[in-house]
Amino acid sequence: MSERPHDRRFPHDPFAFGWYQIDYGDQLKRGQVKPWRAFGRDFVLWRDADGAPHLFDAFCPHLGAHLGHGGRVEGNVLRCPFHGWRFDEAGRCAGIPYSPEARLGASRNLTSWPVVERNGLLLGWWHPDGAAPAFDTPVLPEWGDRGWSRYRRHHWRANTVWQEIQENIVDSTHFHYLHGVESLAVVDRCDPIGPVLDVNILHRFKTPVGVEDGFIQTTLYGPFFATVRFRIGDVAEILFVDAVTPIETDVVDVRFSLLAKLDGVRIPDMSLALVDEAIRQVSEDVPIWNHKMHWQTPSLAPGDGPVMKFRNWAKQFRNYDEIKDTTRNEPVVAI
Repeated sequence: MSERPHDRRFPHDPFAFGWYQIDYGDQLKRGQVKPWRAFGRDFVLWRDADGAPHLFDAFCPHLGAHLGHGGRVEGNVLRCPFHGWRFDEAGRCAGIPYSPEARLGASRNLTSWPVVERNGLLLGWWHPDGAAPAFDTPVLPEWGDRGWSRYRRHHWRANTVWQEIQENIVDSTHFHYLHGVESLAVVDRCDPIGPVLDVNILHRFKTPVGVEDGFIQTTLYGPFFATVRFRIGDVAEILFVDAVTPIETDVVDVRFSLLAKLDGVRIPDMSLALVDEAIRQVSEDVPIWNHKMHWQTPSLAPGDGPVMKFRNWAKQFRNYDEIKDTTRNEPVVAI
């Protein structure tokens, strides 16, 4: 039996559990129904008449119609386009129009997945066993604040898995060699606290007013959702959401939602330029992600950043497959 493609590059489960971005709130209108695919499966996304968003498994339990293709919102229920079966906000079958006396029950229901709308984002919760949310994501006071810009939105699709994307957060050396950041970065902090990982990386940057100290402070809330604050002294500052959504076993969407600080910094235009810089850097990362291999036992060197500390934190969100990495035998260098 041949290996699956992602087994050769990624010797672990490509999915994990946590909050992930489905879309932006303003991209789902009241009464709208959309097909949605993530984690290698199909969903239906819809917003009811009261404005609440919902995410269900896609296929009607009756004869398998995809509710995202032709499904209709009627008040606060979703109607199947094939035979008119109706489902309430919890996914329960609320009626069969041609058989009102039919017994309703669990076999006629759809799985409803947790969804929250926060900071202008639609976030869904995924767990392969259907477990309830075990942690939360933050409210950002900067979103909607007049001293900050509106979101600049950018999207990439990469042929990789979530862990390869988020591992960049602690890979301090690549900022200099790949992205051309002036100084070699220093990891000031890498603190795992349950499902949260707090990382602070120090840099020195050339600016129009001279060389300034700066930092990139990232907090991961589970595997798929991070907030990133990028500040250069009192000269410029941005804050953005880094959201990774697994689509297939080796395909992910990466969305950045970026805010620039315009009040209280010396050069507001430089805050806007930092937004462009963050987008430029990730665009340089994508070709690397598309082709790199994951070594379970990498040959690390001092200065590489706390890669293995990140990986140990990441293990809580997924299980390794029974696939051994036989392509490398170098010892891991402690750093």
